[in-house]
Amino acid sequence: MGPEETDVTALITRAAAPDPEKRAEAAFDLATAVTGRGDDPALAALIRLTRDTAPAVRDRAAFALGALADVDGPAVRAALAERLDDADRDTREEAVRGLALRRDPRAAPLLRELLEAGAGPGEAHPHTVEAAAVLADAALLPALRRYPPQEPGVAEALDACDPRRRALRDRGAAALLEEVHRLLPGADAAVSAHRMEAAPTLTMTVAGDPLTWNVDRLLARADGDPLRAAALVVRDAGALPSADRTA
Repeated sequence: MGPEETDVTALITRAAAPDPEKRAEAAFDLATAVTGRGDDPALAALIRLTRDTAPAVRDRAAFALGALADVDGPAVRAALAERLDDADRDTREEAVRGLALRRDPRAAPLLRELLEAGAGPGEAHPHTVEAAAVLADAALLPALRRYPPQEPGVAEALDACDPRRRALRDRGAAALLEEVHRLLPGADAAVSAHRMEAAPTLTMTVAGDPLTWNVDRLLARADGDPLRAAALVVRDAGALPSADRTA
């Protein structure tokens, strides 16, 4: 048995400790140890903790599985879905967040309830709004519109959930990528969206080093113009002679 296997075995032992606080701590550590394989013992132990008898342990385990563990799959989603009607409110909120971050439509009804329950100046829970932005469900728009758009994350969630605005962003991202390839033929550039992030990311490898740009922020820098945004990418990457850095 290698060192990594020994560490996981120790974590699984801690996850079964009589002390709820130790079990809760083990949930955080298991989140960094999961591999997502079907036979992953760390993932199985973490899922068991989401069903713990202690609410505080379920809460932390749901957070660890939903937001910290970079894994997905039927077993992960089923475990989070089980907690959508948990007696503990914090556990429910972590479960709906975890499902939303995986763009699972089962998150929408409870997420809408959470948004409606907290609507008002200064009451937008950052994690709930972040989850709404990733889920990008138009059914969340009425609840989101009750929040001041200047609240953290609200404007981004509104843009993501509005089909028209989302289509404009998608077209802008596509035009941006096309222009980057026109300016830099053969560039190793791509636009993608991490399953747990709302905004797409432009990634380009320059001299062996990966560079990344948040597409929404990049387009904002360029006043919404994809062609100017592409010129900014080229300038940021230092790929043009100084005389051409006009963006």
